[in-house]
Amino acid sequence: MTAASRRRAARDERQGSPFDARSLLGLGYVVVATVFATIAAWPVYASPRMLLVALVGLVAGLGLAVVARLLRWSGVLGALTIVGAALLVFALLVVPVAIPSALGGPARLVAGVRDGLVGIVVGWKQLLTLSLPLGEYQAVLVPFFVVVFAGTLVAGLLVVPDRRWSPFAVVVAFAMSAFGIVFGSSELSEPIVLGPVLVPAPRELLVGVGGLIAAITWLLLRSRSARRIALARATAGTVQRSGLSGWVAVRRRLLAAGLVALALIAGAAVAPAAAQLADRSALRDAVEPELAVRQAPSPLSAYRSAFTSDAIDRAWFAIDGDTAGVERVRIATLDQYDGEMFQVASDPDDADTRFMRLPRAAVPEPGDARFELTIDDGYTGLWVPAPLGLEAAPDFGGPRASALDDGFHRSADGSTSISIAPLPGDRAAGAGSSLSRGITAGDRYDVVAAPDEPLGFDALGAPAGSSSIDEESYPALADWVELQAQPRDAAGFAELVERLRARGYLSHAATEDDAAAGWIEQMGPGYVFLPSYSGHSTARIEALFTQLVDQQRLAGPEASDAALVAGVGDDEQFAAATALLARYLGYESRVVLGFRLAGAEEVAGVEGCDASCTGGSLAAWVEVRSPNGEWVTVDVTPQHEVAPNLIKEGEQLPQHPTSPDRPDTDTLDPPPAQSDSSDSQATPPEGETVDLGALLAVLRWVGLGLAAVLCLLLPFVVLLVVKAWRRHRRRVADDPEVRVVGAWDQLIDDYVDRGLLAGESATRLATAARVGRPAAHELAALVERAVFAGDPPSPADADAAWAIVDGERTALREEGIGRRPLAVRLSLASFLRTIRPARVLTEEPAR
Repeated sequence: MTAASRRRAARDERQGSPFDARSLLGLGYVVVATVFATIAAWPVYASPRMLLVALVGLVAGLGLAVVARLLRWSGVLGALTIVGAALLVFALLVVPVAIPSALGGPARLVAGVRDGLVGIVVGWKQLLTLSLPLGEYQAVLVPFFVVVFAGTLVAGLLVVPDRRWSPFAVVVAFAMSAFGIVFGSSELSEPIVLGPVLVPAPRELLVGVGGLIAAITWLLLRSRSARRIALARATAGTVQRSGLSGWVAVRRRLLAAGLVALALIAGAAVAPAAAQLADRSALRDAVEPELAVRQAPSPLSAYRSAFTSDAIDRAWFAIDGDTAGVERVRIATLDQYDGEMFQVASDPDDADTRFMRLPRAAVPEPGDARFELTIDDGYTGLWVPAPLGLEAAPDFGGPRASALDDGFHRSADGSTSISIAPLPGDRAAGAGSSLSRGITAGDRYDVVAAPDEPLGFDALGAPAGSSSIDEESYPALADWVELQAQPRDAAGFAELVERLRARGYLSHAATEDDAAAGWIEQMGPGYVFLPSYSGHSTARIEALFTQLVDQQRLAGPEASDAALVAGVGDDEQFAAATALLARYLGYESRVVLGFRLAGAEEVAGVEGCDASCTGGSLAAWVEVRSPNGEWVTVDVTPQHEVAPNLIKEGEQLPQHPTSPDRPDTDTLDPPPAQSDSSDSQATPPEGETVDLGALLAVLRWVGLGLAAVLCLLLPFVVLLVVKAWRRHRRRVADDPEVRVVGAWDQLIDDYVDRGLLAGESATRLATAARVGRPAAHELAALVERAVFAGDPPSPADADAAWAIVDGERTALREEGIGRRPLAVRLSLASFLRTIRPARVLTEEPAR
């Protein structure tokens, strides 16, 4: 046998076979760790398909690891071979296991393999931009398959065969479980009741505590197996060896397990309480699309800027292609109102408002429209103009195509599209903000969209609930609705919208100097400019309804429709007013900003667009949701042919009213915004008690901090108490022989805790010889006589044995031998010494 063969044989004997007991034990731990990782990731997918992904990934990963060890793939070449084999296995399994939708044909199969390989790099970001649970959508299961396959492969290579770095498999196992926590929701699982005990966050506790117990159990069993093998080799050929009784070993293991159990119980008790005092966050809570939307100003607040003299004729985008069936292109859908402005809702926990990606490929269905949009100089922004029924993500072109592809997101209900691609150079208004992201002039993209299906008011039916706004905050709106005496149903709502538009008057500016000649000319001959204020806050909308209510009350019940014209504004105010009116009646509503195309019904005052959409074509409308979930489109632009003739208190209408070309009108200023507080608010009485809420909050945090500190210190306190109790029990035993043997055990424990020994040898004299301390020799001889002599030892012998122990402890402390005093007190080595083979840590190296 050559030297290399002998070294290989020795190495194989030292490392063991891939199928020895310790390797099989390690493989079992990897299987258990995969189960916990699957439990942790279940809320992310909530699909039975992920169980198949976990099973196949586990079998493939461990199988490849065992094959690599059997074929002895080692070194750099072996590592490259393993990586290549892993990629091949992944490519063969990813489509049938993780992307079953790609099994429709050869072309889809190739595309699926491509998506699977690309998903290794970019699939993680897709997980954060989709609503939970993900199910089997597109290639979302690829990251989980990568985690299980790669995790079990690496862990399998670490544990087969078992070696000194095999414990690092614990790190891999915890990383696999962390996938479900990091990419999951920030909400904890619902508590469960087990008899009289309420278990908070059971899934998180099961994954965390169960994973920790599995890791500790595997490490302890692995160490015990290694010790048994080492002792078998050390005592090979001998008749017998002495050792501790089985009960003593069991007790010491129980003590170590008790310390771990106390720490786990304390952690399980304190962690849920701490979780109630602070928000838990996950990666998806800080997703870039939601942050960009929150930072962006409301596009409705900038509505009038499109009608200024230098913007009204500037093109926002050009349309090339067949738009048949698509009536509107949306800029943004605003469904959240805070009393100041309508905003795009962006709650990551709301399935309808969360922003997500779309698949890149789509097969047009019969009747779908396909056309190209090219952004022009009139528009730059976060919002991507797009029709409602997008079948797929736009196919971007131009030099920014790659960035725009990666940055495109759409709300889950398809109502709003955005791009978080960074703007180039000088168009970036602020690095890192929403103003520095989006689309700009020169960007172009193809869209495939399903045709619009406009519904009439009849589809609304009766409202599903009561008013969703605070009626006390909108007294003028409530008064106007009451004056109309209409039923709270679809027909009544339609009549209210018609009256609101007919009694309004279209104006895009506050002063005639600010008015653009372009939009006045657009109104047609005879149009009379009247000022209107911008904004759509509660105060502005209440001012609009106040004008209408006052005019109707002063005009009297016999007034004509022309005499009731009073509200002045444009789509910004009337869209907000109509949306709030729908909510007052009990309907769900939202405001949409966009453009009407050639196929849409014409609305006087705002022109539609065909090949090019300019600022003067920008419109706002309202969508109202029926109880069955369908959205009905409501145009809100007021009329502009009959100017208001506001009546003052005490005036009467002429018997034969006419509509003068230039009426002498007075415009009512909107009332100042009201506040719930007042300067004359009464001061609190002198005898009012002090609010202790802040103090209680501070005390609660201090108490929680102290509890956390006690939880951290608890294992150390228990360790010190257990060591003192063990030493006292040995010293005060009733039988002198037990006290003598206990003195020896105590001395060995002191040596082990100080790092002088790793454990006890086969005999006491051999142990004393290895440690090389006179006290050890003296006590070993005394114990040997006490145990093997014909006469039992006397109490004086026991006292002498403990005197040797006390003297040795004092000598070690004074000489400063071994570890530092605090490290000695907190050392667990004496509890674990029975599972490791004995050796002197300070012995001379072999010559």
